Amino acid sequence: MEEQRMIDEAELLDARIGEALEAKPEVEIPAGFAARVAGRLPSRSVVLLTPARYGLLVMRIAMAVLTVAIVVMAMRGIARTTVGVSLEWMLCAELVGIGMWLGGLRWVRTGEE
Repeated sequence: MEEQRMIDEAELLDARIGEALEAKPEVEIPAGFAARVAGRLPSRSVVLLTPARYGLLVMRIAMAVLTVAIVVMAMRGIARTTVGVSLEWMLCAELVGIGMWLGGLRWVRTGEE
């Protein structure tokens, strides 16, 4: 008899726990909560940043270095070998590619086509 009563109490307790877990809690947000939170935030200051444009400077320096390298190769006569011709064509291709990139960058900045 005592065992049956304990089993019944355990089942009742399980049922109450299950109901409590399945019950949806009621969420209440006090009036003015958002205003209070927004009031505690620090004020934002306007920060103006200008782009550094380091890439533009590096590309211009690279164009100058490539031009000097091509002229030095032409003066030394290195372009008469297969390796020299290949190297000279690669340097010229890089120079043209950087020039096209810089020209395209100008179109993007000014909005011209």
